[in-house]
Amino acid sequence: MKKNKHSKYLFQRKKASFAQRLFRDGLNVSGYILLTIKDFKEDFYKVFLAELPDSYPGFKLMKVMFGYNSKKKFEKKIINANISRLKKQGLITEDKDREFRLTIKGEEMVTYIKDRHSILEKPWDKKIRVVVFDIPEKEKRLRQWLRAELGLLAFKPLQKSVYIGKYPIPEDLYQDLIKNDIFNNVHIFTVNKADKQKKLIQLLEKG
Repeated sequence: MKKNKHSKYLFQRKKASFAQRLFRDGLNVSGYILLTIKDFKEDFYKVFLAELPDSYPGFKLMKVMFGYNSKKKFEKKIINANISRLKKQGLITEDKDREFRLTIKGEEMVTYIKDRHSILEKPWDKKIRVVVFDIPEKEKRLRQWLRAELGLLAFKPLQKSVYIGKYPIPEDLYQDLIKNDIFNNVHIFTVNKADKQKKLIQLLEKG
């Protein structure tokens, strides 16, 4: 891979793994910072070190996505460690007045998390999505990335390179397949009825 393509790939993997940890383990401090920093800005520390009402916009988002309890305080050293990490990762920036903002990458990460969460919250239309891929060994990192993306969308492996899921593939994932030059190696089907359908549905409805 060329340098810029490799960098893009690494960020794609990071988005998938970051979101997967949030959805699996619940909200961590880094996720909390990213998802609410637009509301905080110059009041960042005041907000994090105080108990604020559930009516605060940032906490509404936390409750909807994670059932998060706002009645929690964070130690300043933990906040600072996470801020430092997020700045090094290029997800947030801070000006001389200590006002925090999301970078372009940070905005992309937040949009990605919200988008994937909204997909998983939609009711299932009972159609089965099938993704079949044959990605060359020289592009095995992209194969791993695609599996991570499908796993985040609750797709289950039927065979090594065949995954089934409940939800449509989002448009941005289609675009990433094209940008990564593997679109022709991936085939996506929507199935209304299938052989062994009951067994497939049981697989999809497992936790």
